Order: sequence, then C-alpha cells, then structure tokens
Amino acid sequence: MRNKILFATVLCLIFKQEVIAQWKQLPNLSKSVISIWHSNGKILVGTDTGIYYTSNSGSTWNVSTGIVSPAKSFTKDGSKLLVSSYEKLYQSNNDGVSWTALPTIYTYQSANKIVLGDTNYVVGMNGNGAWFSDDYGTSWWSSSTSWQGKNTDIVIKRNLLIASYQGSGYLQASSNDGKTWYNPGGNGIRIGSDSSFQDIYCLGVKNDSVLIAGTKNGINGTQYDGVYFSYDNGNNWTKKINGITTTAINSIAVTGNIIFVGTNGGGVFYSTDDGYKWYELNMGLTNLTINKLYMDGSTLYAGVPDGVFKIDICNLLKNTSTLNAVGSSTILSGDSVKLLANLSGINYQWFIDESLVLNSNNSFLFAKSSGNYKAVISYSSNCIDTTNIVSVIVNPDMLNDNIIPINSFKLYPNPSSGVVFLDFTSSDFFENSQILFYNLTGSLINSLPILKTQTQYTTFELQSGIYYCVIQNGNSKSKPHKLIVIK
Repeated sequence: MRNKILFATVLCLIFKQEVIAQWKQLPNLSKSVISIWHSNGKILVGTDTGIYYTSNSGSTWNVSTGIVSPAKSFTKDGSKLLVSSYEKLYQSNNDGVSWTALPTIYTYQSANKIVLGDTNYVVGMNGNGAWFSDDYGTSWWSSSTSWQGKNTDIVIKRNLLIASYQGSGYLQASSNDGKTWYNPGGNGIRIGSDSSFQDIYCLGVKNDSVLIAGTKNGINGTQYDGVYFSYDNGNNWTKKINGITTTAINSIAVTGNIIFVGTNGGGVFYSTDDGYKWYELNMGLTNLTINKLYMDGSTLYAGVPDGVFKIDICNLLKNTSTLNAVGSSTILSGDSVKLLANLSGINYQWFIDESLVLNSNNSFLFAKSSGNYKAVISYSSNCIDTTNIVSVIVNPDMLNDNIIPINSFKLYPNPSSGVVFLDFTSSDFFENSQILFYNLTGSLINSLPILKTQTQYTTFELQSGIYYCVIQNGNSKSKPHKLIVIK
C-alpha cells in the first residue's frame, strides 16, 4: 500500500512538472539584476554598473556602451529605449547596444523609475519626489507633490499615474500627466509603526481596474508586509497573503488575470483570483531573493542577485482568460454593448456564433447583434487561450413598428426617486393608450392606463436600476424610452 501511495505521489509530481514549467537560469551572467527588458530579440538586463544584453538566450552577453551607472527602470518611446539611472535618463536608438545620456534631472540622486504619460516623461527620484519633462527629456520640472520622499515605483492605471514611496508619503496619484499629485485615502494600507507610513516597494495594475501594492517594512513593521488590493484607485485597500510564506514583496508582474509577486527571500508566488489564494512558483529557482519580475508575452523573467531566470507560464494562462459585458448584454435595436476581454494579449480575435469578426484586433468589441461572443487571445506566438462566452440579445419584445413619435410625449423627472410624470403634447396619442414598463432583460413588469395628457405614476415598487417605458396604442408602440430609478 505504501509503495502505491509513493508511486502515485511521484506521478503527481511528474505531472505537475509537465504542466508547470521550471525556471531556467540564463547562463554566463552572474551580475545582480535589478531591471529587465526585451526588445527585438534582445534581452537586456540592468545592473548596478550598467547594462548587459544577449541575443541568444545567454550563450553570450555583451556590455552596452555609454552607461556605467545603475540601470534601474526601462521603458520604450516608439523605437527609442529609455532607462533611468543616476541623475539622468539614457536613451538608445539601436535596441540597447549603445546609450546616450539626456540632461540631468536632479544632481546626486538616482532616477528610480521612468514611465511615459500621455505627453510627458515622468520620473520618480530616489529622494526628491517626481519630476516630469514635456520635451522628451531635454528639460525637467519638479512635480507639485506633497511629499518629496524616495519614490519606489510608478504605474499607469487608465487615466491616472500612481506613485509609491518608501517611508513617508506612501502613495500618490496624478490625473494630469505627472504635473501635480494628490494623496488617495489609503485606508487599510496607510499604517505602520513608530508613527511612520507604510513602505510600498512596488505596484501593479490588473486589467486597468485593480491596483496592487507590494510592501516591505523595517523590522518593527514586518506585520504590515504583504500584498494589498484596491478597487477604487487607492482609497481603500485589502491585504491578501493566503499562501505566501515570505511577505516582504520586492516586485509585481501582471499578465491577463494572473498576478505574480517576487519576494525578498521566498521566491515567486502567483494568484489567479485577485490574491485570495497564492501558489508558490519556485521549481528550478536557485536564488529566492527576487529583485525584479518582468513579463514578456508568456515568458516571466526574474532578476536575482546572481543573474536572471526565465519560465514559460503559458500553462498557467490556460483557461484564465475572461470576457465581460459593460452593462446589460440585452440591448435594444440600434444600440450596442461593450464587451471587454482581459488585457495583456498581443493579438485578439473575436467570434460571434463561431464566425470570425473581421477587423477586431482589440481587447474590446462593441456588439450590436444577437449572438454568442468570445475572444481568442494570443499572449505570445505559441500561447493562445479562449475566453468564456457572453450572449448578447437584441430584445425582440420591444421591436414592434414604432409609429408613435417619441417627441410626442415627455417622461420626467429622469432619474426618478418615487414619482414620474408623463406629458402628452396632443390628446390624439393618449386616448385608449397604456404605458408599459420593461426591465433590462426585456420582460414586461407592469402596464398602466394613460388617463389624461398629464399622468402621474409612482416608482416606489421598482428597485433602483434602468427600465424602459413604451407607449402602446392599439397595435402601435413608441420607441422605448429609458427611465432610471434611484432610491
């Protein structure tokens, strides 16, 4: 019996190794890697003494010229690469082979993070807040920030820039491309010890809607270490660390619906359910101090104190892609509903009833026709996943001949909190008529007679939401009129 159990355990381990790939260290590099980028077949890694790159998965490494200071954060502006470093940004026009320094941002400080806003370059400094440039790095201006502390990370979430800080300041947001900043509420994360604020070391964004923060505090505040989630742009936070054995977080990476965190000594963990449960991802990883995580397609890279590792996470992505409707998927003729697939794909194909929708390579689609919709997402050239199906219904119950003109009556106030008035411009339209109330699914929920040119109806029995009102006279109906009920 014991042998059978042992054999089954071995089979499970073998199966797990086949399903989830192992980390592999890129050879011939023993530097401490603090930043990573992939560009046109080259893997670039930033170290404390400059940049190294390889075009053959580490068989040979080359040293980039023009930079010998710490390379802390990469980004790309068109065909031009940018990297933040000591006092300055550096740019490269040949995929990182050589670099040229831009003008000094701030003397005697490192530029910890570089991001591209709508029109500005925005840089977080090592101890003097955030700076921005509106002329591609030629001149720099100090942002109006309430804190001038040590910036640790900056991310872009929809139309906001979110910046994290070590020590005081903890978190700030900007809605004008980094020129001015304000403090979100920070409830649940604005905590610490000895009257200090929490040390947020890294940030991440999932599907342009969920903000994620990784914290790592001093010895007196380690109880506040962990991963925190906000669904309202940083005003309120929830800590979620179930399954994470080392909660000091150095780095975050997100692709699709999967969140990865790199810890300070415990390796890498991932979650597919917004952090409610975390799983270890350390097989083959020989150094568990993760300086930096970086996603490229379906490949996850980890920068560690003695080099860089990579792992194919395609099997983790399988069956995790999602599709959601923004609002009701039951619509009226002529209307549309926006369908949103999760982000991080390099290619999107949309289908309605298994037929390909042409010219639709976006993460969203405006659906106007009835049918079953899905998206096929390519995360890399050989990693493809299909979302769930969303059924869109163009409601037939409200699509009769629209003979009664909608401008022949008014419905007010709209929104309504208890009483709604129906006014007719002529008695020709209300005699022998009734008003029909439909919910969003197209189900008739009430019908009432129209007694005079101005008729009052109560909406107390209706729950808060959107309804459609239709005027019916014999076999004729008006076009549906939207009514919003609030309590």
